[in-house]
Amino acid sequence: MRDARRRGREVMVHSKSIVVGVLIMALTAETALAQPAPAPTTASGAAQGADTTPGGASGAQPGAETQAPPTAQPGATDGGSSDGGPIISEEIRQQARSHFQRGLSLLREEAWAPALAEFLLSRKLFPTRAATNNAAIAMRKLQRYDEALDMFETLLRDFQVPDAERAAAQRELAELRSLVGTIDVAGAEPGASIVVSGEDRGEYPPVKPLRVAAGTHLVRVVKEGYEPFEGRVTVAGGQVASITAKLRKLTASGRLRITERTGKSVEVLVDNVVVGRTPWEGRLGVGDHMVVLRGEGKLGTQPTPAQVKSQELTSLALLAEDLDASLRVDPTPPGASVWINAVNVGNGVWLGRLKAGQHRVEVKSEGFTPVVRTVTLAKGQRETVAVALERDEDAALWRKPARVMFDVSTSLLLAPSFGGEVAGGCSGDCSRSMGLGALNLVHGGYELGSGLGFGLEAGFLVVTQQVTGRATNFTPNGFASPSVGTADDALRLTGFLGGATIGYHLGERFPALFRLGVGVMAGQVRDERRGRFRTSSGGAFDASPVADFQSATYVYVDPEVRIGARFAQHFEVSAGVQALLLIAASQPRWNSSIELAASTDGIGRYGDESLMGDIVLMLAPGVSLRYDF
Repeated sequence: MRDARRRGREVMVHSKSIVVGVLIMALTAETALAQPAPAPTTASGAAQGADTTPGGASGAQPGAETQAPPTAQPGATDGGSSDGGPIISEEIRQQARSHFQRGLSLLREEAWAPALAEFLLSRKLFPTRAATNNAAIAMRKLQRYDEALDMFETLLRDFQVPDAERAAAQRELAELRSLVGTIDVAGAEPGASIVVSGEDRGEYPPVKPLRVAAGTHLVRVVKEGYEPFEGRVTVAGGQVASITAKLRKLTASGRLRITERTGKSVEVLVDNVVVGRTPWEGRLGVGDHMVVLRGEGKLGTQPTPAQVKSQELTSLALLAEDLDASLRVDPTPPGASVWINAVNVGNGVWLGRLKAGQHRVEVKSEGFTPVVRTVTLAKGQRETVAVALERDEDAALWRKPARVMFDVSTSLLLAPSFGGEVAGGCSGDCSRSMGLGALNLVHGGYELGSGLGFGLEAGFLVVTQQVTGRATNFTPNGFASPSVGTADDALRLTGFLGGATIGYHLGERFPALFRLGVGVMAGQVRDERRGRFRTSSGGAFDASPVADFQSATYVYVDPEVRIGARFAQHFEVSAGVQALLLIAASQPRWNSSIELAASTDGIGRYGDESLMGDIVLMLAPGVSLRYDF
């Protein structure tokens, strides 16, 4: 819908130049309307643009083809028709001219909706090229792109249009076709009525494609003896969207009888669908329905509720009277229910005639905050009310269900330093590699609908670091002073982790996860060491390679953040980074009782040194696979 509106704003630039042309064209039309009536002929197959609905909008269905009102043809004598067609009287011609001039005034004020109504009424009385073109422009300004497309096609098909105006109209056609799509309704019962966004679009199967403005539309398919079908469909410009409308036979039903108190024969609309003329009786599903009577011109009734009970006959006697105003309600979301004066008039767009005065308009939809407006209609006023509902974030509709989740992750483990007196004491000519390893974790837990989750985690890590040329001491037994030299250490930490987690998971298609774990790592540090020292006599010797294994117990904290994508109903893959902060519960230290050959000095030992620090920080970028249900 946003794309359609953007493209609609682009075509509005072209429409300004057309409006200027329309005003010039109006002079020609006014002259034609003012001249004595020539003998008319009929334009067979022209699309009827007359206002025949209670709401004052075009009652002709986009794309519907009917026989148009007669158009003036030069050369015929006044008051007659060479082919026996209907005669247009001077009185009707003057009425058409009056409505046309009123439409021009409204067009200059950019009052598009009332201007459209005047042009359509002028066309109904006496169609002209200018009124048709003006009606098409007003429809496009009102973003009724499908109807504008039909009206421009009518202009080119039914009138002699100068070349320059024809070229401009053809450009409009090309742009409008990119803003209009088609709904393909399938699977319905023959003869069922099709209603799209509050407008009756004929019976199933439709005789021609159902063209609509790009966006989301509410499709209703209704037939007596069947449960109504209702569904939403999103249509892209220039594309066809299909919807299957399977109707199920009514299992619980009653009968409704509608009469007009004075005996008039007028159309009966039940739930916005024409079902017949008064007196009418038919079978409907049990529950609440909305009834409207519609006659010629302004004759009709305001929406009236009707409750149908199982296996019972409900009778309504309504009085058709002149309704002096009209109202159109455009709700967002498209399927929101509309209530006029406490009567549910259906879901989606509603248009109808009402009495002049105050009316209560209410729009509501599950998961949204209802909106109530009071609309005051003056006699002859045609009003459009657009109501956009705001999401109620606390509504149950938007709450995700609680679920159980499991995920497995694997990460590259980066340790700048193991710390302690080995890696932490590396300075001068000493070199230290980046600690590299892997961290693998499994999480399981329970996640609330709000996204807050609690769980447990378990895993395993391994990480190594090389320290080369580190200055250290080696003390031969019986010597008071140690030998000074260097050592190379190959450190390796392995351990198991287990703890509890708390996290927050938000988003659906591209979710994010923020999680914090706290637990205990129980592991082991291995230090494989080689040394180079001098004896007391000054000779150099290499200490034999030796390995020491020490247990390491640390409390850990592991905050993490991940961004993911769902690729199936229950699966999610994500990537992120995790920090692993180790806090020593028992710090591992080199076993100073290990003895090694010290060349001519006999036997010696390394000093007592910490193999890891009190606090060690590691980073773990990695990927995760999650399953929830």
